[in-house]
Amino acid sequence: MAREYTTIVLHIAKDRAKEFEELFENDELKRWDDFTARGRFVEARLIRCRYSALASEAIQDYVLQVVTADEDAHHEHDHDRGFEDYNQRADVFQPEEPTVTFGDLVFERKAQTDS
Repeated sequence: MAREYTTIVLHIAKDRAKEFEELFENDELKRWDDFTARGRFVEARLIRCRYSALASEAIQDYVLQVVTADEDAHHEHDHDRGFEDYNQRADVFQPEEPTVTFGDLVFERKAQTDS
């Protein structure tokens, strides 16, 4: 199976952004550590947007990007009981539904790194 590329824009209440980041760090990051250690996640990142055309004054947007080993890894994560619990708690920080996309890589370029 081919890798799956997921991008989600989380729309978080600006006045609760710090709380959201703390919840993410204390709960979801340990799951990311597990999924990356097992090769289920190839890459995973959470980006705090300095600018987002989707955000209003009261919203802090975050981009969540995950490259999974395959589509099954995406479902494995989403059906993890710990994630389901975390997701319910994270929902209270989101006055708007997230913007979700996922799909297949068409083109890619990466800079060479000296290792």
